[in-house]
Amino acid sequence: MKAKVIAIALAIFSMTVMPFVASGQEQDSITSKIYMQEPETSTYSFDMAPRNEISISAGTISGFGAFFDFFKVIFEGIGNGISKKNTDTKFIGTYGIDYYYQVNPWFRPGAKFVYEGLKTTVSDSTGIVNQYNTSTISLMASVQFTYLNKKYVKLYSGIDLGVTNISDNNKNSSVSSTILGANITLIGIRVGNDYIFGVVETNIGMDALIKAGFGVRF
Repeated sequence: MKAKVIAIALAIFSMTVMPFVASGQEQDSITSKIYMQEPETSTYSFDMAPRNEISISAGTISGFGAFFDFFKVIFEGIGNGISKKNTDTKFIGTYGIDYYYQVNPWFRPGAKFVYEGLKTTVSDSTGIVNQYNTSTISLMASVQFTYLNKKYVKLYSGIDLGVTNISDNNKNSSVSSTILGANITLIGIRVGNDYIFGVVETNIGMDALIKAGFGVRF
C-alpha cells in the first residue's frame, strides 16, 4: 500500500513541478545566450568598423577666395576701366582631398589638402593683353566632432589649421606668398555605410563655402 502511495505522489510531482523546472532552465538558457551575444552586437557598429577614411570633393569658391578675389577684381577693374581694357574672370574651382582616423564614435583627427583656382584675362581692342592665373594651395591639420551618429547618417563640425600658399602668375611676373591657413566646417553631412559614403559640407575659410564629394573607409 505504501509503495502505491509513493508511486502516485511521484507521478503527481513529476506532472506538476517538473514542467516548471524545465521551463525555468530553458528560460535561463535563452537569457544566457542573449547575454553572451549582447556585448558583441552592441560593439559591432564601431569596434568592428574600419577606422581610416579618404574622401575627395569639389565645390564653390572659398570664403577666403571670395574675399581675396573680390578686391582683386575691383582694383583691376578700376585700372582697366581707366585704360579702356576688359577683364574676364573665370573661377576654376575648389578641390580637396581629406584623410581622417576615427578615434572614437564622436572624434576624428586628420588632414586636408585644398586647391582653389582663378583665371583672369585682360584684353583690349587688339586682343588679349595679359592673363593672370591665381591659385591657393592649403595644407591643414583637421579635427572633426560628430554630434549626430546614426547608422547611415552623421552630422559633424570641424576646425582646420595649417598653411596656405598664394600664387599669382601672369605673362610678365610671378608672385608667391605663404600665409596662415584656417577653416571652420560649420556643418557636414555624411550619408552611407561603413565602407563608402557621400558628403556635403558648408565651410568658412580656406575650404569651399559649399562642397560635395564621396569617400571610402578601410
